[in-house]
Amino acid sequence: MDEVNTNQTPSEESSEMSFTDKVMNVFSAPGELFEGIAKSEKQNSNWSIPLVLTMIAGIIFVLVAFSQAPIQDQMREQTEKTFQNQVASGKMTQEQADLAISRNPAQPGSPLFFIFGSVGVAFVTAAMLFGFALGFWLVGKWVFKAPPTYGKVLEVVGLSMYVSVLGSIITLLLVVAMGSLYATPSLALAVSHFDPVNKVDKLLASVNLVTFWYLAVVSVGLGKIFSVSTTKALVAVGVLWAVWTAITVFVGFGM
Repeated sequence: MDEVNTNQTPSEESSEMSFTDKVMNVFSAPGELFEGIAKSEKQNSNWSIPLVLTMIAGIIFVLVAFSQAPIQDQMREQTEKTFQNQVASGKMTQEQADLAISRNPAQPGSPLFFIFGSVGVAFVTAAMLFGFALGFWLVGKWVFKAPPTYGKVLEVVGLSMYVSVLGSIITLLLVVAMGSLYATPSLALAVSHFDPVNKVDKLLASVNLVTFWYLAVVSVGLGKIFSVSTTKALVAVGVLWAVWTAITVFVGFGM
């Protein structure tokens, strides 16, 4: 008589999500996605692939947006305004300001500008991934007394960056269509003449639909790996966002 193996277990591989499934679930079923992430072994691809794709999206944004004549004019006007403020405050003479503007090798639209812009986008994207992950991990460790490692938090933050990739596409379409670098999916759209130095305008720009979407997805993920409710995770993430926004808007760091 043939023996029947009753000790077979479901294949681990059958429950493993593909790259496409992960991307789709970030938008359609983040709870299901991060439930699996919380129970699975660490996978560096969960943060490295989104990081690379976000960098690519950011570089494409730089290359396309700053190739537009209206955007280049806007950048030149802002640069001139900055130097004029320096002249008005007595930090430099008008001659020095004119010389600095004329000799700037990275004029908007120049090859050097695109190189610096692309490198800057890549650096900032990586810094935000690892920095935000560190902040969220410390919240889990100190506030929720949660055991997950930094690497697991990094996976959550990384996978959530797929929202940022979509956000870059949406923002690029708005910028090109409206001919304004400040045409973001935020309350800044309600400002007819956006001033990047004005604190009220900067605060309105921080109320960004894509940012809130990203924070919501991150909160779902942190709730799963920290074993707390999404509401508690959302409150913690919201507090960190409020602190970061206050620093960037009112202090000026990161702007």
